[in-house]
Amino acid sequence: MLAMPLATAGVGFGTTFVMLVSLWALMSYTALLLVEVYQHNQFDSGLGTIAKRYLGFGGQVLTGFSMLFLMYALTTAYISGAGELLATSLSSWLDKPVSVSVGIGVFTLIAGGVVCIGTQSVDLINRLLFTAKIVFLVIVLGVMWMHVDKINLISMPLEQGLVLSAIPVIFTSFGFHGSVPSIVAYMGGDTNKLRKIFVIGSAIPLFAYILWQLVTLGALSSHTFVGILAQQSGLNGLLQAVREVVASPKVELAVHLFADLALATSFLGVSLGLFDYLADLFKRRNNVKGRLQTGLMTFVPPLLCALYYPNFVMALTFAAVALSILALLLPCLLVWRSREENQAGYRVKGGKPALVFVFLCGLSVIAIQFSIVTGMLPNVG
Repeated sequence: MLAMPLATAGVGFGTTFVMLVSLWALMSYTALLLVEVYQHNQFDSGLGTIAKRYLGFGGQVLTGFSMLFLMYALTTAYISGAGELLATSLSSWLDKPVSVSVGIGVFTLIAGGVVCIGTQSVDLINRLLFTAKIVFLVIVLGVMWMHVDKINLISMPLEQGLVLSAIPVIFTSFGFHGSVPSIVAYMGGDTNKLRKIFVIGSAIPLFAYILWQLVTLGALSSHTFVGILAQQSGLNGLLQAVREVVASPKVELAVHLFADLALATSFLGVSLGLFDYLADLFKRRNNVKGRLQTGLMTFVPPLLCALYYPNFVMALTFAAVALSILALLLPCLLVWRSREENQAGYRVKGGKPALVFVFLCGLSVIAIQFSIVTGMLPNVG
């Protein structure tokens, strides 16, 4: 959510709105594809298990690797972004400069420690932080709404390449597919309920994203965003631009707290999933020694990546590669094979043409990411 305004800088609200709705529809569709597959399997099966049944050992390995890569990339992004904001806050509180590296290290130590303590601690803290985040989001939206300028909203893309460069970040914002197995198990595999859950549940963040993009792109001109990217000021640059628009100390605090809470809650959710995944993968025990070992495996790799390459938006675009496999390529392949074995039951509409289209979309996202890395497309980070 925080990366979206930076990723869509110079794209224009109209184009951004179309991208948001289109990618939401695409991701909701593939979630329904997974629901179709799960009706023919044990509802408590993992994606790796189902991939092995339909695609063999290679499919299981690819699924596991993509899951790990996605969670590591997201954890790196949140550590990088939160460390950047924390360094700015510490500099202000201590009245002396604090490097981003120090902010990254302090955040990882504290937030990572919470995850290592246990799921209950994460659950309690995340509930409190998420509630506070919603309050601050409403405040920020309400205040910034008064500064929306129609001229900013109707601006056209400054550069065509920016539209493609923004896709990986927006695409990743709808990446809930790693949680599909947990939700299917929680609902006991009830197909009808799951269809509603994934469509309505994913529509809620879509609505929030549209409002957030409306007030940020409407209150700040595209040239302001381009200036932020040119100076490589990242999230701090975005928040500073928002502060200059609202020009109120109390609102400035609300904006900063919202950003902090958004990163903290995202980090806790993703890193806990990564922690549990690694604990199960390497069969670490649920004691002090075992959790410490799992914690080191969970946080050391993304910490090193964030320290040596602290780019919040770019980390999200890398996550899009793994997500395109999990959320686009894998569901198509699984449904294709599942339909060969099962003729009855719930089927997502569209047939083979829709599966081919979604599969090609997945390949396109991967191609866009590699184009950004090789410099063929502009880097929005």
